[in-house]
Amino acid sequence: MSTIEASAQPSLVTSINITLGKVAFATIVIVSAIVFTLHYIDYDHLYLDHLNYEARSLLAGVKNGPDGLSFTLPPHMTRYDQDRQSGYGFRVLDATGRPIAAKQDTLLGELSPWSAGFADASELWFVKVNTEQPFHFAGGRRFRVGDSDVLIEMMTLGDPAGVHWRVLMHETAEDIWLPVLPLALLIPAATFISVRRALRPLAGAARRAETVNPADPTQRLELEGMPRETAAFASAINRLMERVSALVQSEKIFIASAAHELRTPLAVMLLELEKIDHPRARRLEADVRGMAECVDRLVLLARLETIQPPELKELDLATIAGEAVDRMRAWAEAQDHKIDIRLNNPGRLRGDPVAVREALRSLVENAVKHTPAGTSVCVTVGPDSTITVEDSGPGFVSDTSDQLFQPFRKGNASAEGAGLGLTIVRQAVELHRGSIQVGRSSALGGAMFKLSFA
Repeated sequence: MSTIEASAQPSLVTSINITLGKVAFATIVIVSAIVFTLHYIDYDHLYLDHLNYEARSLLAGVKNGPDGLSFTLPPHMTRYDQDRQSGYGFRVLDATGRPIAAKQDTLLGELSPWSAGFADASELWFVKVNTEQPFHFAGGRRFRVGDSDVLIEMMTLGDPAGVHWRVLMHETAEDIWLPVLPLALLIPAATFISVRRALRPLAGAARRAETVNPADPTQRLELEGMPRETAAFASAINRLMERVSALVQSEKIFIASAAHELRTPLAVMLLELEKIDHPRARRLEADVRGMAECVDRLVLLARLETIQPPELKELDLATIAGEAVDRMRAWAEAQDHKIDIRLNNPGRLRGDPVAVREALRSLVENAVKHTPAGTSVCVTVGPDSTITVEDSGPGFVSDTSDQLFQPFRKGNASAEGAGLGLTIVRQAVELHRGSIQVGRSSALGGAMFKLSFA
C-alpha cells in the first residue's frame, strides 16, 4: 500500500473514539430514560422537586432594597397571569407573615402553617390538596435574601401548564448529564492519549520496516519494549522478511551462477570467431561480445547486491574518477565523443572502490552510447561526496527517468546494451546509502545524473 493510500485510511484512534462516543451517548440516553421514568412514577419525590423548582423560580423575582423586600413576577412564569392561572397560586411573605405578592392565595392562606409569621418555623412545608388527583399539592420554602428571611409558597391544581415536565428534565440533567458530561469529555481525551501511546511501538515498527532492505538477511524489527499484540505483528513481519530475504538471495545466487557459467563458453566462442575470416563472422562476433558484456554486468550487479555490508575503505573521489575517465577516454574518442573532468572541491569517502568506479563508468558509457557523435561529456567531482555526469546530447526523449534504473529498461529501445548500466548505478549508490538526482536537461543541454554518496 502506498503512502497516499495509507494516509487515506481512517485513523484507529479516531475510529475507537467515535465508537466509544456512540456507546457513551447511547448509554447516557438509556440511563436518562430510566432515571426520567423513575422520577415520573415516584410522585412524592416529583412533588417535592416541583415545589423546589417553582420556589426557586419565584425567588428570582424577589429583591431586597432600601424600602424592604419587593417582588416582580419573572417574565417566563406567565402561567400565573394567563388562562391557566386558575391552576396555580403563590405567595411571597416576609418574616412577619406579611404578603409581598400573591396570586390565587385564598387556598394557600388556608393551608399554610406560616400565615401568622414564620420566625421560628421550619424550612419547608408540604401538603397534598387532593390525594385522588395527581399534581394537586401546596407547599412553601424558606429562603434568605440579603439579611432578610422570605417565604415563598406555591400551589398547583393539576399542573395544566405541564411544569412537571420541565422539572423532570431539570432533575434528569442534574442527576445524569452534569455528573457524566465531564467524563464524556475526559474519556475521548484519555482514550486518544492511551491508544496513541499503545500504538507508538507499532508506528515505530512501521517506520523501521520502511528502511529494511530485503536483500540484507540481518535486518529485523526489534521486539523489545513492544506490547504483546504489537510484538506478534512485528514477529510476523520478521518471518515474512526472512522468507523474502531467502527468495532474494536464491535469485541472486541463480543469476550469478548462470552468468559465471556463461562467461567461459562466450570467451571460447569469441576466440573461435576471431579465426574465421568472413563478414558474417564479424557480425556474429559483435553479438557475442554484447552477450559477454551483458554477462559481465550481471556478475557485477550480483556482486554489488550481495555485499552486506560494503567493503568500506578511505577513498579519494578525485583519484577514482580520474582513473575511470582516463581508462575510457580513448574508447570515447573512438566513438567521436569528448570527455572532460572537473574538480569542484571534492571530498573523501568511506566506501567500496569497485562500486563507485563502476557507477561512474556506467554513467559515462550511457552518455557515449545514447548521444550522437560529437557530443561532449563532462564529469564533475564534488562538492563533497558527489559526482555529476552531464552531456550535450538531446536529453531524455520522454519522462521515463523514474524507470531507467529498473533492470533491462532503456530510455531508448533501439539503443545498444541490455539496460543494466543504470541498475548498477542505483545499486552502487544504495550500497552507500546515497541518492541519485536525474535532470532532463543539464547546463550542457543534455541529460544530467548527480550521484551523492553518504
